[in-house]
Amino acid sequence: MQTRDTIHITPAEWRWVVIFGGALVIVAFVPFLWVALSGAVGTQWQFMGVLNNYRDGATYLSKMQQGMGGSWLVSFWHTPEPHSGAFIQVIYPALGQLARLIGLQPIALFHAARVAASFVMYMALYQLGASVWMRLRARRIFFVLAAVGSGLGWFFYPLMPDANFPDLTIPEMFPLYSSLVNVHFPLALACLALIASVVIVAFRPGERSDPSMNNGGLLAGVLSFALSLLYPQALMSIGIAIGVYVLVHWYQQRRIRQRELRWLLVIVLPAVPMAAYYAAVVTYNPVLNEWARQNVTPAPSPLVMLLGLGVPLLMALPGIYRAVRRFEPDGDQFVLLWLVVILVMVYLPTSIQRRFAAGMMLPIAYFATRSLEDFWFRYVNRRWRYRLLVVVVPLITLSTVLLLAINLRVNVGPFLSRDYAGALLWLQDHAQSDDVILASEEVSVWVPAWAAARVVYGHPFETLDAATKRLEVLDWFSGQAADCEVLLEKYNVRYVIFGPLEERSAPPDCLESLRLVARSGSVAIYAT
Repeated sequence: MQTRDTIHITPAEWRWVVIFGGALVIVAFVPFLWVALSGAVGTQWQFMGVLNNYRDGATYLSKMQQGMGGSWLVSFWHTPEPHSGAFIQVIYPALGQLARLIGLQPIALFHAARVAASFVMYMALYQLGASVWMRLRARRIFFVLAAVGSGLGWFFYPLMPDANFPDLTIPEMFPLYSSLVNVHFPLALACLALIASVVIVAFRPGERSDPSMNNGGLLAGVLSFALSLLYPQALMSIGIAIGVYVLVHWYQQRRIRQRELRWLLVIVLPAVPMAAYYAAVVTYNPVLNEWARQNVTPAPSPLVMLLGLGVPLLMALPGIYRAVRRFEPDGDQFVLLWLVVILVMVYLPTSIQRRFAAGMMLPIAYFATRSLEDFWFRYVNRRWRYRLLVVVVPLITLSTVLLLAINLRVNVGPFLSRDYAGALLWLQDHAQSDDVILASEEVSVWVPAWAAARVVYGHPFETLDAATKRLEVLDWFSGQAADCEVLLEKYNVRYVIFGPLEERSAPPDCLESLRLVARSGSVAIYAT
């Protein structure tokens, strides 16, 4: 590894980032390559389109289907109630619009967009490192730690199986993990990294320039607006951190420096319209209100959080201690405030605690790099420094390796039998977007993405009154419903899918009043 210093990012550095980032993208797609090349799917199983966090992935594909139909507003197709759409998660209807224009299937474009978003994220991470360090060694160490760092969930999960280790359950915290899941997480992390790089340079001691087009001011405003569309909770964390930074300097100097206030406004104001819109739509749209009520994502316990940050956090401790003790008005001060704000917001009594953890690995990797350069390397012989990193880097990737290994299993969820795939393709040709389809939970989650129609129950957050509907569907297919017609009439069901996943014990009597309209092997489709 080179040790020479440079101010700008050279073409050779970008080539290194592209090669390293490309290798990480390939690693993220190993399970898909295995599915395609190993013959594991064969003639019995159909890969449905998303491996990691497939339930949410199915909702993203359903939103792309809405974009293919010409809509920019998102409605929830995993619930039977018709309702007005909202301008949320706009990246997916936008991708659907693009898929319609270029004639590409949503699933293919979804994964192509994941590749592009991952590359953008990796380049943004390196830009952040280059904004802080002149030495190439430090830049590359930060990039590697930020990109692939994860915790000890792989080790403690067998001992604490009920614990939600963040490196196994919160992809928005970890860049490589985020690249396995969707499009908007990597893009959100890219926005965070670029905003942080602009802020660190703008708040550097001796810097006196106001925000402008030439020093990242315009870029910061654009990124702020983009982040308000992609992941507003992440913008709240970094925005509050900048606000606290301004207040700290006001307290120290007994005056607010106008330049710092202007930088704060450049980052906060572009997001205000979307913040006002979100508040209004959640308040006055009953469907979005119910969605927000159900969308509960609690944070793990502090102990589990610490274990989930693992070795990178241990590496970062000397740097964090130095930043707390000196509290110097440089990058350390801002990044320390950012990390503290994230932790405080994660454990505030809200229903979306874990959402505020987005990007936490960035400040952790920052302080880990500081610690390596200023502390740990002092106690390690020069000959052993890189050998030690060769041991540490694979160790901090093991949780992601575990996630990749889990995805190499063929199981119901990401995969369904080909008979079900045939039934969904029939519905794609015959069902309308406002038709409601009744099927088991495992099948219903994919109906909106494949057949572009609604279901009775399909997702724990995007199905209204999800717990009630889930029980109603289970009772109907198990023959425990008191009156078969009640559920069909209550949700205006148009089609019923019945196959091995719906047949819990014996075919329910409820099918006798329905009309068989299609069959795909062991899967039948009935019309009401």
